[in-house]
Amino acid sequence: MSSKYKIVVDENMPGIERLFGDIAEIVKVNGRAISNQILLDADALLCRSITPVNQSLLKGTRVKFVGTATIGTDHLDTFWLQSQSIQWSNAAGCNAAAVAQYVLSAISFWCLKRDRKLQELTIGIVGAGNVGSEIALCLDSLKINYLLCDPPLQEMGDKRTFVELPEILNCDVVTLHVPLEKKGKYPTFHLLDNWELNQLKNNGLLINASRGAVINNQSLTEYLQRENSADAAIDVFESEPNISIELLSRVLLGTPHIAGHTLEGKLRGSWLIYKAFCESFDEELTKQEGMLYPDKNICDSQSENIEELFLEVYDIELDSLALKQTKSSQVAAQFDVLRKNATQLSNGKTRRDYSGWSLPSLITPLG
Repeated sequence: MSSKYKIVVDENMPGIERLFGDIAEIVKVNGRAISNQILLDADALLCRSITPVNQSLLKGTRVKFVGTATIGTDHLDTFWLQSQSIQWSNAAGCNAAAVAQYVLSAISFWCLKRDRKLQELTIGIVGAGNVGSEIALCLDSLKINYLLCDPPLQEMGDKRTFVELPEILNCDVVTLHVPLEKKGKYPTFHLLDNWELNQLKNNGLLINASRGAVINNQSLTEYLQRENSADAAIDVFESEPNISIELLSRVLLGTPHIAGHTLEGKLRGSWLIYKAFCESFDEELTKQEGMLYPDKNICDSQSENIEELFLEVYDIELDSLALKQTKSSQVAAQFDVLRKNATQLSNGKTRRDYSGWSLPSLITPLG
């Protein structure tokens, strides 16, 4: 059967051949190298957050569909796409479980490092969308206290209990899961700046797995020099991949924008974009999501320590060391290499959602 379509795809999107192979010619490209010239005769672009999609990229091409296998859409000029009748779709919720796992592993690492107990903490969650809700669900299952802050959802009538940001900042752990918004009633650009950072609990933990510019990175660098400052686990930085080396050296955990990079998270993103593509081009949905996933990993740890169990499933320190131990002159290049290979950990394990594991009883509810 001859291919009906030509699609240009970020090389870091797995499962594409199995999903599109019988209907499309697939051209895989490094996400930062996708160009107007490459797209001239393409029918669709499938990308991730590192590819800015706008008039400059698509003008003069025949692209009629853009799918991003990410939750965020700040890299898409959706207004221009709509003005050109170019349909677009994101993969909202595809990696929510993966980011929740990242957060639990970051907190567990910090607990072991600072002699804290996960189940004695109060976690402040900023942003109660797909990711924030998934984290809350995990914490509910584990009977761990948390607070939610999300003014837009609260204004829309969400029935959950919300608190204001200053109360969140006084929690033992503060974790950020908001989109990057520079305008509007509730902007999130530099949501945490000097004042907010200085309200954080002494010796607490700050996690950012949303977008780098949600925190003023220069202010964070200065704040982390303060005695008794909170620790920081940072997965997203301003100016990626040309991140601040000084900030990287000061955070407890620094990872290359891989919080959502489990096998399930990436495959689910590809699946959601496949569904949207088929709908856009009026193609029959002939594939099933379940065909993409391998058998479960087995966690046979006998530990009775919940923090150790979370790190047995995903040892976040491995990803942090891989970035932090890179020579300063090579960090930008290594940032993208590590992102590309993030689902394969240096201990030989494949990073998977909790649903991709047979888990010990202590954390079975998360599977």
